[in-house]
Amino acid sequence: MLRKESIAAAFGLLLLGAATAEAQGFYPREWWHGRSGLFARDYITPTLNEPGYLTGDSRSGRSTRAGRLVFAAATVDDYCQQDGSPRITVLDAPRGARIATDIGSFVAVHNDGGSKKCIGRTVRGTRVYYKGPGDRVVLRVAYPTKGLIYDHVIATR
Repeated sequence: MLRKESIAAAFGLLLLGAATAEAQGFYPREWWHGRSGLFARDYITPTLNEPGYLTGDSRSGRSTRAGRLVFAAATVDDYCQQDGSPRITVLDAPRGARIATDIGSFVAVHNDGGSKKCIGRTVRGTRVYYKGPGDRVVLRVAYPTKGLIYDHVIATR
């Protein structure tokens, strides 16, 4: 009898979750078949907890009006899904240089630490665009999950 009550309580909690999860959605059928997350179609909870701290370079994406893509960094989970965006700080740049950042997709080509599984795949993270004179810029990348900090000297030509 206790088992039936537990199942009924679990079902009730799922229904309550469905009523309160309107902002994200509720996808139990897709989740049951492993096609999506329970509350978000575009995120699947990873089975392993081995994040990757990945970087990209000028070959990783296209230039925009903001300038030429010179660097990108991402924190990803085991399924190469974005797991927070690294904070990028400019430590040194030539006078007159314009540096812009945004969040978007790029191809991972190196890693700063963690898993190398997603190298060569398209990931989402912080991208850095450069426009102006000079041949190098120094950036500090702070990854959110473990507090890792790396400095990078980037060639801008």
